Amino acid sequence: MKNNLKVFSLILALLMAFAVTACTPGKPAETTPVTETPTEAITEAPTEAPVVPADPEADTFVFTDSAGREVELPINIERIVPSGPLGQQILLSIAGDMLVALTNDVSEGQAYYIGEQYKDLPVIGQFFGSQDMNMEELARLTPQVIIDIGEPKGGIAEDMDTVTMQTGIPAIFIEADLEKSGNAYRTLGQLLGKEEKGAALGDYCDQVFAEVTAKMAEISEEDRASFAYLMGDTGLNALSKGTYHATIMDLLGNNVVEVESPSSRGSGDEINMEQLLIWNPEYIFFASGSVYSQAKTDPAFSTLQAIQDDQYYEVPGLPYSWLGAPPSVNRFIGLQWMAHILYPDVFTEDLTGIVQEYYKLFYDFEMSSAEYAELMVNSELKE
Repeated sequence: MKNNLKVFSLILALLMAFAVTACTPGKPAETTPVTETPTEAITEAPTEAPVVPADPEADTFVFTDSAGREVELPINIERIVPSGPLGQQILLSIAGDMLVALTNDVSEGQAYYIGEQYKDLPVIGQFFGSQDMNMEELARLTPQVIIDIGEPKGGIAEDMDTVTMQTGIPAIFIEADLEKSGNAYRTLGQLLGKEEKGAALGDYCDQVFAEVTAKMAEISEEDRASFAYLMGDTGLNALSKGTYHATIMDLLGNNVVEVESPSSRGSGDEINMEQLLIWNPEYIFFASGSVYSQAKTDPAFSTLQAIQDDQYYEVPGLPYSWLGAPPSVNRFIGLQWMAHILYPDVFTEDLTGIVQEYYKLFYDFEMSSAEYAELMVNSELKE
């Protein structure tokens, strides 16, 4: 960063003024450590540091990210890349027109909902996870900033510094778990000149999280449903209780899957039928593309109480799985859908309208009644 005394003095003055005055509407404040209690009712959470140019005549300003790092960024940002698929999904919903590359490709099914134009963007891989980022292609595309969004992991500040050193491109981290996704969207809105869109998406996330947690607070532990989320070709991969990928399930009831040293990956942990029969959950949710269609006639699955009671469902999977993969903003529609399945007497709003509103707001997709019916063919509440 430039050691300019005048800029430093102005930044210091702004920070001192910010510290003694209330935040203006839409201006996020300083972040706090991650809250590890997603089942508690929402409380007012501070937001990111304000996006304020250091000098009205400068070409850059200093942005403080969720890792507490001060990063010099261009005032006018027009070219961005995500660091991974979780951030990609969020950036597609607020600033898809600014993306110069994707970390993973867009399938035909996904393009139907989010836009055919994204299929033409180059795919350059990701920094984390598969760690297959094509550095030469990244340099050729000349993005102005690399944006990492999601769960704050240990060493995230050092990771972001490493990305910047390796690429020569500023890299920032913005926290976006369920409770802080609203703040993330408002921060991105300010950072990328998308304030109105960021506010709309952020307010939606805050409202959904607040409404669901408030209603769940009225449901006693003994009245909460038990369930398992099963994935894979055999239906014997599952997300374990207490993992980041199982956050919305832990919020909504009793996830029966509990294994030692659970995987942190979205593919979950391999279990066996014997253990599943012992757990015998009231509900089973099958990932899209798993064994939902075979469960009723399968000799083993058909002995489970949930299958016998017809309390099993296929999780909608387009453009992204509603229960994760990746665990991004898609979870907000999954949170509402799963709540409607488990507690129809509590969550009584029209699910069709909820789904149509979500797809319009996040994907700018006007969903017809026929399209809704096709998407939800195995996912609607069974009477």
